[in-house]
Amino acid sequence: CEGGAKLAGDSIFKDDDSDVAVTEGIDVAALPCHPGHILVLDCEGGNNALSKSHSIVTVIGALFATALVFVTDGKASEAAVEALGRMLEERSLIKADGTGSLQAQSLFFVVNQNRLRYGDDALEKILAADHGEERRELRSLISSAYPQDRRQFCTIPPDNKGEFDDKWKNLHEAILAAAVPLKMGKLWMTGPQVVQMLKRVEEELRTRGKVSLPSLHRHVILDGWLKPKVGQVLQSRMDKLLENFAEEEFATHKVGSVEGKCQDCEATSTGWLDPDVEEFFCQDCWRKFSPKVLKCCFCGGFHPWMRGRVEKVTKMWHCIDCLMQLGIPADS
Repeated sequence: CEGGAKLAGDSIFKDDDSDVAVTEGIDVAALPCHPGHILVLDCEGGNNALSKSHSIVTVIGALFATALVFVTDGKASEAAVEALGRMLEERSLIKADGTGSLQAQSLFFVVNQNRLRYGDDALEKILAADHGEERRELRSLISSAYPQDRRQFCTIPPDNKGEFDDKWKNLHEAILAAAVPLKMGKLWMTGPQVVQMLKRVEEELRTRGKVSLPSLHRHVILDGWLKPKVGQVLQSRMDKLLENFAEEEFATHKVGSVEGKCQDCEATSTGWLDPDVEEFFCQDCWRKFSPKVLKCCFCGGFHPWMRGRVEKVTKMWHCIDCLMQLGIPADS
């Protein structure tokens, strides 16, 4: 789609004015975005009468995307609203079975090559319109999937219009802000875990025709993360190190900011201890020393900045996975 090509960069995704869809299934691009990457999934459209569409595209998008950019051409038509509603109905292939949950998505309803004047509240007016029972159900489905604080209406004029650059810049920045790290439950997923999840989704759709969220959660969290992590702890004998800690001592552990005197610039500021030398450095100096990754004091692995927090008792930086393993909420 033109929107995906523009978002990822004009040379990454194929863009053509042919009457036949240029995207079949999903094309994926990984774009560097400090301190990690953003995955852009350019999905086939569902409104081209000359091209076949696949419901699996919707299922994968529902499981993996943290932001959905729904693009319609020219105007916000009733057909576009119906297409969005049908896409949400296809998510019935995902079976929650009373447990598990989909990650909350943000919706960007984008009118590309816009030909009409719309106000900022256009999407709210569209969803509030009462045009009969069937249309009302579709609007209710969209409103339930994307609450008001997680949906935006955007218009992009033709690229020969003077306001094009500003409109595109605003949309681009909003999408980047909504592209938060992918989570399953409270686990921030790594690249290998996302790949593992994709393979599992493909296997379940191919063999069972649906995706079970509880099964997916068990496969990724228990088999792909918890069991290997426990094995790592037992192998390092860290379990023995923690045996003499009382329960109330664990309860005091929490994430937050820590202040101290930096050993490098000598400023008193927010920072944390170096796990190798146990000396305090401020956050600004850490960004100079290690701008992309930090070392977790528990597992010793190197992770992007966003995938960790400072623990106030140890005054050291821990990765999110280890904080979860230690029972320390990463959002406290």
